[in-house]
Formats: sequence, C-alpha cells, structure tokens
Amino acid sequence: MADDEAPVEKIAVNYDAIDDATGFKKAEIDIWRAFEENVLNKPEDDRPDVDGWVDEFAEEKGYDRKRVKYVTTLGIYAGTRDEFNQRSGSGKAIYPNGDVYEGDFFEGLKHGHGKYTYKHEGKSEVDTLVEKALKAKPSDESTSDFISRIAKHLKVGEMIVKVSLEVGLFPTYIGDYHLGVRTGQGEMKNKDGSYYRGGWLHNKRHGQGLLYFVNGDIYSGEWEKGQKHGVGSYRFATGGEYRGQWVHGNFVEGQWIMADGVYYEGRFDKKNRPADSEATMHFPRQAVMMAGVFRKGKWAPLNAVTVSDETPADEQWVE
Repeated sequence: MADDEAPVEKIAVNYDAIDDATGFKKAEIDIWRAFEENVLNKPEDDRPDVDGWVDEFAEEKGYDRKRVKYVTTLGIYAGTRDEFNQRSGSGKAIYPNGDVYEGDFFEGLKHGHGKYTYKHEGKSEVDTLVEKALKAKPSDESTSDFISRIAKHLKVGEMIVKVSLEVGLFPTYIGDYHLGVRTGQGEMKNKDGSYYRGGWLHNKRHGQGLLYFVNGDIYSGEWEKGQKHGVGSYRFATGGEYRGQWVHGNFVEGQWIMADGVYYEGRFDKKNRPADSEATMHFPRQAVMMAGVFRKGKWAPLNAVTVSDETPADEQWVE
C-alpha cells in the first residue's frame, strides 16, 4: 500500500561499551542517571511507579527492558571480577538506593579498604546549612576562616564543618572492611553530622576512638560494641570534662573537672550525676580539698578543708 509506513529500525545498543569518564558501561550509567534523576531524587510521595518508569524508559530509549530492570534492581558496578564473576579486587558500585562504594572487594563483598557514601540517608540539618553557606562564601575568604565563622554562626564544633568540606555532605564511612562489615580502623561521618575516627568491630565502634559531637563536645577513649566502655575523657564544648571509667555508655567513676579547674572525684549514677557518699572536691589553685556529697545538685561538705597537692589524673586523650 502507498500509505504504508516503513517499519522503524531499532538502533542496536552496545551494552559492553565502557564510559571512559566513569568506568561504568555506557548504557548502564545512562540508565542509572535517568533513574536517579526521575525516581530516586524525587520526593517519596511524588516518585513514579518503578515498573512503569522502566517500561516507559526502555521504550523511549530502545533499551532492553530486562537490562533497565536489572540496573534499577541491583545497581551498577565497574571493576574487576574473579573467575566466578564475583566482584573481587578494586571497583566502584552504585547501589539501587543511591549509595556509592568505591574500594576493595573479595568474593562479592566489601573487603579491604574503601569509601561508602550513604546517599539514601540524605543530608543532616547542619550539612544542609553548611552547603548553603559554602555557596555564598566570599572568594577571598580562606577555608580555615570559613570553618571558624560558620561553626560559630551555627553553634557547632569546628570539626563538624571541616568534615563536611573534606569528607562530603552525606553520611560516609572511610576505612577497613572485613567480609562486608566495618572492622579495623576507619572514620565515619554520621547521619546527624557528628564524626567518629577510630576502631571498629562488626560495624560498631570498638577499641580506641574519638567522637566529635555536633554541639562541639568530644569523647576520646575506649569503646566496646558501639558504646563508651573503659577509660575515656569527655570534653564539654562549654568547658569542663569527665575523665575516668565508663561502662556501657555511662560514666561510672572518675573526675568531673569543671571549667575553673575545680574537680569532683567519686562515683556517678546512670545519668552521669555525682552519686558517692564518700566523694571529694578538689581546689588545685588553693591546694586544698574536702570530703562530701552532692545533694539535690549542690555540694555538701562533710568535713573541714584539708591541705592537698593532688591534681586531675592524666587524661587518656588520642587525637
């Protein structure tokens, strides 16, 4: 028939072609970028149905539907594989939720050293504010001055702003893995913007480590199964410090050193409050001390002032 239209010839897609800039297969990174922009980056209530999007995108671009579905379900990978086609050696993976890992693999698992960015968790409030401030940063302002100014403005620790600039705006882990879990030494920018550097075991803080809280407080000391446990020091941004023994996250015994140098020595309850019937209060500047107790938040001496040359114990501080 004269009116018959010639059939549209589909362009063959080379699914093995590599994108030089990223190392991923060109077709897969194209699919992924479209999926990220049109699905993952949309507010959850506005996201299209994934299967429906897969159908439309495959039809529009001429991609095999199974290939598009594979990418949206399993993500994409660029790197070496072993004889069983498992990820092994060095590689980069983008997971279906948007998270990104770049580093070492062994038999399909993260193993060795790597960087994992938890993009699906989004940015913390402080990171969003740092990002906004960075866009308005004067060109002649140094990085150190910017960090100091923004930390003061946001009332957060300077390390929090510094890590946002150096590590990134999303929660991120950089360090050792053993068969898929964080084990060894590593640093973690957490979902709330806080930052930890130190030992890990089975995905939990373990051993010696340093935690920077968003408000500027810092803990340096021992950890066990994700909790402060052992000898450690907790510095308050407002001044003062807890220095002594911790058990399952609670400060149980040691010294509460106040901003003016006066310090309490004794035991503490589960809310980290002084709770010792035989505690002492030390005044190093005056070289005196007295025994007493805390009652309703106030120090109540039990004896007269006595001479003492004692000073706070050496702190277990590891930068």
